[in-house]
Amino acid sequence: MTLSSWKTVQAEYARLTGTPLQATAKRANLDAFIWAAPHLEADVGKQLIDEAALAALQALAAERGLKDKIRALFAGEIVNVSEHRPALHWALRGNGEGIPAAKAMSREAEKAAAFAKKAASGGLGFTVKTILHIGIGGSDLGPRLIWDALRDYTSNGATIRFVANVDPEDFAEQTADLDPKTTLVLVVSKSFKTPETASNALLGREWLVKALGETEANNHLAAVSSAPDKAKAWGAAEDRIFPMDESVGGRYSVWSSVGLSLQIALGADVWNRFLNGAAEMDAHFRDTPLESNVPARLAMLDVFRHTEKSGAPTRTVLAYAHRLRKLPDFLQQLEMESNGKNVSDAPGGLIGLTAPITWGSVGTLGQHSFHQLLHQGLRDSSIEFVAALDAGAGDKGRGRALLANAFAQAEGLLGGRSRDAAEKELLAKGMSPEKAKAQSVHMHMEGGRGSTT
Repeated sequence: MTLSSWKTVQAEYARLTGTPLQATAKRANLDAFIWAAPHLEADVGKQLIDEAALAALQALAAERGLKDKIRALFAGEIVNVSEHRPALHWALRGNGEGIPAAKAMSREAEKAAAFAKKAASGGLGFTVKTILHIGIGGSDLGPRLIWDALRDYTSNGATIRFVANVDPEDFAEQTADLDPKTTLVLVVSKSFKTPETASNALLGREWLVKALGETEANNHLAAVSSAPDKAKAWGAAEDRIFPMDESVGGRYSVWSSVGLSLQIALGADVWNRFLNGAAEMDAHFRDTPLESNVPARLAMLDVFRHTEKSGAPTRTVLAYAHRLRKLPDFLQQLEMESNGKNVSDAPGGLIGLTAPITWGSVGTLGQHSFHQLLHQGLRDSSIEFVAALDAGAGDKGRGRALLANAFAQAEGLLGGRSRDAAEKELLAKGMSPEKAKAQSVHMHMEGGRGSTT
């Protein structure tokens, strides 16, 4: 059985695809398509969406019981149906009051925080200048992203190196200039038997033993795992093994002990601000009506743009901030692992595609490699420009130039460039009329390409 609201969504999609996006974007109420949440603003005014389509998507969300599913998530009910577990990653952010498992998670967080403080202050018996973080997938991508984003805020001068690839060249490259005497090797693995991580864990221990000897090497080991016996067998002391809660999926685990390397290097203040920022978004998602709930509305837009089989098959994430260069990699796992199965509890099974193929790059680099395909290619992609108002250590002028690039690309994708405009541009540069006419076909951009900023 197909949901009646889904048929309405399909009809709205068919209606809008018959209208040039440039016309849709020239609406009078542009402010209604700028959505604000804590520390985030999303401009969807250049996307294939209008009030009628949003209303249809709201009806679909209501028919699928989205509000009740949000309530169930934050009540600690079983929402992970394949493993018959709750999904309690949100409780890691310190707002799990009333959830029995949250007390244990709080104790685990306190243990990790105490160790991080001890490691950062020299309490391990050596000065920690580098944390060698060994993990893969959710045990690697989140910490990599956050370290790149926040490394300028390190409080003690410590740095983090990451090893994920089973190719020993990865380990060799990351440790080539490290001093074992000032390195803490941290292995993050729920099972402690993931082949890539297990192999690199052995390399890490051997590297320490060769330089420091067996006894001192063990003093430089720590582990985050749900298999403490395996971590002990590797060499980590019991008080340096930190659990991973089974109700927290790997791709949501950076706020747990999986982020221990971040806690050590960034310090308690930055770490707690990171947790609090996520908790603010949790509260917005939990408490805000769907009509103004930004995560929910962006998800509805995804349904509209991607799950209809004639929709955009890919999502292109363009990070116009060097510190967010790992965001496309992180989102690949978050989106494509979460929604990568062809299973649904909807009546009659799947009603569309489960998710787009997610890919991307740092924005200005992409402008000189694949943006031509986005502007002039025949394949549709829903494009997301991600920018930070605080661009980091660079001067303000360069930060403004970075934002200008992002906004100009979004405008170019929407507006395009006609052959006449291209021809006039070439003539103004002194090209002959014959050559300008011939060359203009290569500079023509159709426009009507949707994006979110």
